[in-house]
Amino acid sequence: MEKCDMLTNLNGFVDIHVHSAPSIFARSVNDEELAEEAEKFGMRGFVLKAHEESTVSRAELLRSRHPKLDVFGCIVLNWFVGGINPYAADLAIQQGAKIVWMPTGSARQHINYYGGSDYSAQPSQVQLRPQKGISILDENGQVVPELYDVLDLAAKSNVVAASGHLSPEETKIFVKLAKERGVQKILVAHPDLGINQMPLDMQLELVQLGAYVEKSYLPLMPSWKSVEHEEFVHSIEVLGSSRCVLQTDFGQANHVKPAQGYLDFVNLLDKSGIAFDDIQKMGCDNPADLLDLPRISR
Repeated sequence: MEKCDMLTNLNGFVDIHVHSAPSIFARSVNDEELAEEAEKFGMRGFVLKAHEESTVSRAELLRSRHPKLDVFGCIVLNWFVGGINPYAADLAIQQGAKIVWMPTGSARQHINYYGGSDYSAQPSQVQLRPQKGISILDENGQVVPELYDVLDLAAKSNVVAASGHLSPEETKIFVKLAKERGVQKILVAHPDLGINQMPLDMQLELVQLGAYVEKSYLPLMPSWKSVEHEEFVHSIEVLGSSRCVLQTDFGQANHVKPAQGYLDFVNLLDKSGIAFDDIQKMGCDNPADLLDLPRISR
């Protein structure tokens, strides 16, 4: 199927990277509203992400109220959970986390880029203590030992190890090391977003190493814009739909609600000439593979 008519539902689609309240940032929806909207648009499910805490308990509560949705939690290894902390990662995985993220707001790259753990487009609603930026490398340029433990946990449990807001150079080291440690599901976070933006040839190199690459709606938004639409579409064509994963990264208070944003994203990609089969692969099949869900026949 080369093109679809204007899509009105999201049957089979999964958003692997979405935010809701409660949060340290203002959000467009709370957890319950996010789930209700996902059901309204026919989504298969989502992974709930928070910069400040594990979301596995929140996801479990949502599943109990919305049994038709595949809802999962994750953990982001910011200072709020002790940084690159194998104990926090281990517990989250045992409780059902499907993705273990490297630091975001606590990452050295993030703090250097924004001058702190906030975002210029999104100030926090609480007073954050000053943070020393976390890197996966020590002062001598060697990988911190805790990272080996976290990656070994991801490999053993077959969960996704994701790069977070590491620098492009750190991300490359992260992907190579994850592969060496036997991680089967490696995810590169929004490489088109200004925080950790990387050139297309580096994205292609990481894909060739075995990583999946997020293709996020957020860097196309006016207040976050860091990539041109034509460049974004071209990157998908170069990387191939088999290694790209669609997500919105939505939940910001100044955007439409996430499911509506996902629908807008899918229709934009279709209008841009990307075959709908490829859109489904990136938004349905690849997320299902990462989350150990059976693919939906179509």
